[in-house]
Formats: sequence, structure tokens, C-alpha cells
Amino acid sequence: MSAVLSTPQREQAGSDSYNRFEYQAHWIVCHIVNQLEKHPKCIVFCEYHDDMAQLNDGKGTPFEFYQIKTKEESGEWTIAELSAREKKKNGFYKKSFLGFIFYNFLTFGDECSCCHFTSNNNFDLDVRTWQAHIEDGEELKIVNPELYNRIKARIQAEYLEDLPYNFDKVFDRFIQKTFVYNSELQLSTYEVQVSGVFFNLLETRRIPTDTAHTIFRQILNDVRKKSKNKVMPPISFRSLVDKKGIQVNDINEKINKKIGIDGNYDDFSLYLSNISVSENDIERIIKAKQLHDARWLKIEDVKYQEIVVTIRKEIEAFYETIYSDFYVNFDQLRENCKKTLTKHKLESLVLDDNLIEVLYYERKYRTDNEK
Repeated sequence: MSAVLSTPQREQAGSDSYNRFEYQAHWIVCHIVNQLEKHPKCIVFCEYHDDMAQLNDGKGTPFEFYQIKTKEESGEWTIAELSAREKKKNGFYKKSFLGFIFYNFLTFGDECSCCHFTSNNNFDLDVRTWQAHIEDGEELKIVNPELYNRIKARIQAEYLEDLPYNFDKVFDRFIQKTFVYNSELQLSTYEVQVSGVFFNLLETRRIPTDTAHTIFRQILNDVRKKSKNKVMPPISFRSLVDKKGIQVNDINEKINKKIGIDGNYDDFSLYLSNISVSENDIERIIKAKQLHDARWLKIEDVKYQEIVVTIRKEIEAFYETIYSDFYVNFDQLRENCKKTLTKHKLESLVLDDNLIEVLYYERKYRTDNEK
């Protein structure tokens, strides 16, 4: 049986704060989005043996393991920090970040093809030198033996009490197949950045923005849920995928099903007709929706993004006060929205009143389809 499937998970405390957990979840979503075209057969596993594990081409291919760490202070990561050990309450020491990466190579052998460490902060000269050599295919122990031996001594110190017989061989794989890099996602803006990556991907595809928004939330919620699911190895591959895995192909299929010849506007038009919106109003709303979709997908239009988010919040509050679906006081809703936009200094002379109806009907369309 696969070592990855049969080995008990090492003690994992998980993210120690809500913001760190959300950063990690958003980073995984961003990673998944980037795999949609690069590795369509990819399967991502959330919080399994590491913050994330991945099979690039599905079952039977080697695993890659990822550590996703945040650092609030602005200093660069050093070899000493990456290999620092934390003392636990029982007096024993927890493995360092690099120590846990070494553990993956030691425990899983050829089932571990490489490991990654990513953070919102950058790395110092020693770490960058290490990475530059291995990215160029050079052996660190030959081109920079001093740095090689310094890192080796740090890892060896962690395993000194039970030094593996094959330590040297495993370390050589570890040093050549461990990649560290600075994530573009920043602690203060990661939510906007990740949604931007997703909507930029869909910019060339004809898919309504409310549908795209729904798919994005589904992916994010799936990552959150599977990160929190607990499993007890040994476990079958099928069960692991069900409990912890996200298949990129499934997301691609979901997106493709939502893309029609007319960008799914036919479905939206039919829905409006079924709730007794007049033909003239449907034509007007669809034209406004097409303009909105095109503008919403331009993530660089920050003010428009803020306007739409603010209107959606106002619609959400308004929606709860409606007594009848057959009569909606759009004049009142428009007035509410304009007051809120003015309060937040987001008033716009080019704001189309039709947009408020578009966003209202998108909200109702989503709600009715979820029933």
C-alpha cells in the first residue's frame, strides 16, 4: 500500500488564527485556478501530511507537498528561521519547517517528488543562493559546499537522537528538490487578489459574472471544508479524494457546463420570463447585465468593484424585507443604494440605474436555483 495513504499524519496544529487559515485557503484556491489549464488532471489535497499535497496527473503519480506560511513582520526568512525548532509543553521539540519537509522525503521516498515552501515574505541571500543553484540544475554540495554543509548540520541536529541510516541519501534529495518562493498574495489584500486571478481567467470565456461568483465561492468553501475534514490512515485513495481532495478536472467541467453559446444569458432570460418580467424589461435587463459582466471582469476597475460589492450588500439587506416576490419597490431600492454609495464616497454619475435591477435579479436567481 502507498506510504502516503498508510502513514499516520504527523501532529498538525493547523493555522493558529482565522486570518492565517483564510490566507492558506485562498492560496490553495489561487493555486487550483492556476492549475486549470496547466495540469487539468491535477488533484489537490487540503491539510494532508502538510498544508497541501498535490498529484499533478492523478492517481499513480508522485506527490508534491506544500507548506504555506505567513509572516507578519517584514524581515526576510533565513536558514536559521526555517530550521528553528519550537519547544512543546511536554518538553520535546517540534520539527522545524525544513525538518518537516525532510520528513516527507524520508518517509515517502520516491512517492514524494518534491516539496515547496511559500510565504508572503521574501528570503535572505543564503536561501536565494540555494534556490538559484538548484533551479539551474546545479548540485549545491559541489558548487557551494559551505552552504550545503550548514543546512545539513541544521537538519542533522533535528534527527540526531534517531539518525536514519540513509540520512545522507535522503538529504541530497531534500536539498535538490525543495523549492521556496515568495507568494504574491499579501496578508492585507489576498482575498481581492485571489478573486482577481479567478475572474481574469474567465475574462475570455462567456460566462455571467453571477455564475462565476457562485463557482468561486463553491471552490473556496470546498477548500475550507476539506481542510477541516479529519482522516485516519490507512485510507483508500477513493476515500482520501472524497474527504480531502479537489479534482481540477471537475472544476473545469463545472465551468464549461456553465458556458453556453450566449454566455448563459438564455437561461437567465427564461428565468426572468418565468417570474413574469415583461419582454421589454427582460431585453433591457439583459443588455445591462452584458455591460455589467464585461466591466466586472476587469478587475483593475477598482471603483466599479467596490460599487458592486456595496450594492450587493444593500440588496442583501433589502431582500430580507420583501413580503412578496411579485412586487419589488425598485425606486426604494435605488434610493437606498444611492444613499449608501454616497455615504461610502462611491457615488458615480455614470452608475446605470439598471445595474441595481441586474444585481437584484442575480441575487434572486441564485437563491431560487439553490432551493
